[in-house]
Amino acid sequence: MESDTPPRRRIVVDGSNIATEGRTLPSLAQLNEAIETFLEEFKGFTAEDVTVVVDASFGHRIDPSEVRQFEEAIEHGEMVTPPAGAIGRGDGFILRIAEKSGALVLSNDSFQEFHAERPWLFESGRLIGGKPVPGVGWVFTPRTPVRGPRSRSVTAQSKREAKAAAAPGAADGTAATDGPTEAPAPSRRRRSSNKAAAVEAPPAPPPVVASDTADADDAYEAVDGTKPAKATKATKKATKATKKATKATKAASKAAPAKKAAKATKATKAAKATKATIGEGTEPATKATKAAKRTTKAAKAATAPPPAPADGRIRAAPAEALNDPMTFITFVSEHPIGSTMEGEVVSFTSHGAHIDVGGMLCHVPLRGLGDPPPARARSVLAKGETRTFELVSLDAPRRRAELTLPGIGDSATA
Repeated sequence: MESDTPPRRRIVVDGSNIATEGRTLPSLAQLNEAIETFLEEFKGFTAEDVTVVVDASFGHRIDPSEVRQFEEAIEHGEMVTPPAGAIGRGDGFILRIAEKSGALVLSNDSFQEFHAERPWLFESGRLIGGKPVPGVGWVFTPRTPVRGPRSRSVTAQSKREAKAAAAPGAADGTAATDGPTEAPAPSRRRRSSNKAAAVEAPPAPPPVVASDTADADDAYEAVDGTKPAKATKATKKATKATKKATKATKAASKAAPAKKAAKATKATKAAKATKATIGEGTEPATKATKAAKRTTKAAKAATAPPPAPADGRIRAAPAEALNDPMTFITFVSEHPIGSTMEGEVVSFTSHGAHIDVGGMLCHVPLRGLGDPPPARARSVLAKGETRTFELVSLDAPRRRAELTLPGIGDSATA
C-alpha cells in the first residue's frame, strides 16, 4: 500500500464514526487501533499529521474504563471536539479543518448535507474509509461520497438560490423595470362591456346557503367590502320552499317515535308472556351457557399473542439468547458468581472473546483481559487455548455469562 500513499501530508479522522464502526457504542480502543494501523500502512503520514475530531458526547458514550484515557487525550491535544453551537456540529467542524489544511478525511460518512457547499469532497483520494475485517484487521480504501436524498435536496436548493441571485436586479434587491418603484394602487372592480378588457377580478365569494341569506350577505361583505344586490324573486321562492320542506320533515320525525313506542310496548308484553310460559326450568341451562362462554373467553385470552403497546409503537425484538435454557440453567446451578472455571477460547469479537465452559458459551470483554484493557483479545488469548476464568455476572434474559481473568476487571474491585 506504500505506492498508494496520497500526496497530502495531513489527515483529519472522524473519530466518532471510526470508533463506532461495527458497534452500537464507540470504543476508544478501536479508534486507537484504527489510527495505528493506518499509520503503519500509509508510511507518508506520521502521528503529528493526524487530527482526530470527536463529537461532544463521545466521552459520555465510551466505556467508563476509557474515560480517563480520553480526558488525557483531550488535555494533550491528541483529540479535539467542535466548539459549542458549531453549525453542522462535528461533521461541519471536520470538513472545515480539512478544507483549511487541504487534508484527507478518514471517515465512512458521506457528509451529504455538505455536498453543495464543499464539492471538493468528490476529488479523487480526498475521502478514505476503513472497516475492521474479522481475521484480517483494519482495511482502508479510497471512497466517493454517496449522493442520497439529502444530497440531492441540498444541491437542488443551492442551484435555486444561485439562479435567484443571478436574476436581473437581484444584486441590489430591486427588479428590472422602467416604471415607478411604488406598489400600484389596488385594482377596483369596474363594469365593462368588453370582458377581455376587465381588470383583475375579485376573489370568488363563499357559497350562499338559500335558507340563510343574511349570513350570505355578511360573507360577501367580508370578502371584498361590497354588498351584493338584493336576492332575486327566484331565490326568495326557493327559500320559502326550503322552509316548508323543513317543517314537513320535523312533523314526520315527531310522528315516527310514537309508532316506535307502540311497537316497543307490544314487544315487551310478548317477552313477558314468553317468560311466564317457559318458567324457571330454563335458569340452570342459562347459567351453564354463561359458564361455557366464560371458559371459551379465558382460553382465547391464554392463547392470544401479547397486546400491542398502548402508545401504538412497535417495540424492538429482544436480543437473541446466546445459549439454550437448559444449558444456561445447568451452568447457573453449578457456577455461582465469583467462582473460577476452566474454559476454551473458541472465537474472537471486536470487543472480546467467546469462551466454551462445558458446552456453555460465555463472553469475556476486553476490560476483563487486562488493566488497562488490551486493544484486541488476540494479544492476550489464543484460539483453542484453555485458561482459567472467573464468573463476574449473568444476563438471564439473554442467557449469557460474563467472565474475566482472575484478579482483573470487575473481580479486582469487588
